[in-house]
Amino acid sequence: MSSMQHRRPHSNVTVANGDSDSREERRMERRLAKERRGGVKKLRRVKRSDKYRKSPWGWKSDPYFQITFLSFSLFSLVGVILFKTFHHSGESPHWAARRAYQPNGGDSEYNSDNAGGSLLTKLRGQRKYVIPESMENIGTKKRWYTDLRREYDTEILPKDDERSLKFVEAERKRQGLYRQSPQAQTPYDIHNCPEHPPEGYPMQWPVLDVTRNWPTDDPTRPKHSEIYQGICVFDYRTDLRKAARYQRRERPFIMRNDPAVARTAERWNHPGYMEKLLMGNEDTMRRTEYSPNNHFMYWVDKRPKDQRRAAAKTFKDKMKDNGEEIHNGFGRGNQVAMGEAMHDIEEFNELKARLEEAKAYASHHEDDDEAREEVEVLKRKVAKAKNDKKEAALANWQPPTENLRMTYLDWLKHANVTDDKLGPDNPHWYFRLIGCGAMGDHTEDGSCDKGSSEWLFDELTFFQPREEDDESGRPFYLVEPSHQKGIHCRFGMRGVIAENHFDLSRNAITLLGGQRRYILGDPSQCVNMNLLPRGHPSARHSAVDWSNPDLEEFPTFLKTHVNEVVMQPGDVLYLPTNWFHYIVSLELNMQCNTRSGGEKINREYISECGF
Repeated sequence: MSSMQHRRPHSNVTVANGDSDSREERRMERRLAKERRGGVKKLRRVKRSDKYRKSPWGWKSDPYFQITFLSFSLFSLVGVILFKTFHHSGESPHWAARRAYQPNGGDSEYNSDNAGGSLLTKLRGQRKYVIPESMENIGTKKRWYTDLRREYDTEILPKDDERSLKFVEAERKRQGLYRQSPQAQTPYDIHNCPEHPPEGYPMQWPVLDVTRNWPTDDPTRPKHSEIYQGICVFDYRTDLRKAARYQRRERPFIMRNDPAVARTAERWNHPGYMEKLLMGNEDTMRRTEYSPNNHFMYWVDKRPKDQRRAAAKTFKDKMKDNGEEIHNGFGRGNQVAMGEAMHDIEEFNELKARLEEAKAYASHHEDDDEAREEVEVLKRKVAKAKNDKKEAALANWQPPTENLRMTYLDWLKHANVTDDKLGPDNPHWYFRLIGCGAMGDHTEDGSCDKGSSEWLFDELTFFQPREEDDESGRPFYLVEPSHQKGIHCRFGMRGVIAENHFDLSRNAITLLGGQRRYILGDPSQCVNMNLLPRGHPSARHSAVDWSNPDLEEFPTFLKTHVNEVVMQPGDVLYLPTNWFHYIVSLELNMQCNTRSGGEKINREYISECGF
């Protein structure tokens, strides 16, 4: 075998075939090679490949292309953001305005997670906005209202209690202050009342003295500015504890200078706010009442369905024949017809009293057959009288007012008119809003429009149904928040009269614009009020026309005693259970009220009147 020399790869050691196969020699070779490299680990040679020519998508990995693509993407994103920020949308101004304020508006529910969290919103500076003192489950969460309040709360009318209180004070001065008549002096100062209700509080005077001093058909302020006021006026900032004592005793009073009320009054009177609040959706038709004169009496139609349909048909035929718009309702009403209804109830009550006496006698004389027979006869008479009473009440009855639907601006055109179109015998219009709250839409008379004005709970935070354990505390004006019956607002035109009546629950009434005159009566005056009986469509209301009382038909009215107060912007009237109230709108005004449970106090007086 021929000998042959060769060099191992990466080695300067020359070995002969056969001898280089030993493991020891190969190990020595690697050690010597490593020492020559200075101890550095052997580098592996990597085969290079041209990816750009071999891969069909290789251009995407080209760094020049990546820089160009990223620059173009960033430029496009900035352009879109700037367009959205300053242009908002490409829709027409008309539809943009309709969508901006949409009181009943469709499907655009406000979502607090999306309202301020998006990039575009933050770039506009509109971070998530929470309406001050709003409640989680009461009020509205719709975007149109949140946007409206953001604008006014942060830009136009930011919270400033001193400014709001100065506004309501200026309104009172503009309208003029009222003072007690010399014939209506009280042993207590109505503007600095005692710590506890004094004996005989509040003082009252004969109703005819009050109405002759200032006739109810005349909304013009008396030249002498003197009224028969008997209730106290408390300042929220200094008299809150004192007022709470009167409230616990179920005595009426006026609360003034409540910053929360003043803020709402200032906002509602700010030019343009109510139009935005109520006219964002120009098709929103709201409850409105019409009367052919200045008298308004609440009623519930208790006629059988066939009679109601026949009356509606007659009314429609009359409209066709006349060829013009006419309205239903009799307004002031016929006192003689009401007096006849009162006589029927008196006869019915007399029969009931005789029946109770006969029953009591028969129970103690079980062997007296004549006594038992008399009881049966009286039972039949009472049943017949009850039916006759109901028929008599409805025989000549007509709805006092007509219930309509119209927009706020339509109502304003009817209500905000010159003096020559006012007057007690001219048509009058009453505008209504209802916030249902926890009451929902399950009321007895179906009067609650669920969702129509739920924002009232965000506007009138002082009427929110917060409970005692709520961290913000129970609102002063709601004694039993869990028994609240919604928030009801009525906007009256000058001269409107709401007839005398009582409510079976506590009432808190606030005036947010204009002026209203309240004539108040203690429940003990019930027997003299000549109330329309239970079962009548206008039960609980006085049959007497206070602006022109028929004293022959209602002689007991002379014995009625009352007092009065003029409410001005920012005032809240606390009216206890079963207290009577007769209301006159002295100018265009905005009034809201809420009820919260009732007391059994004075219940015996109301029971004596058949309720």
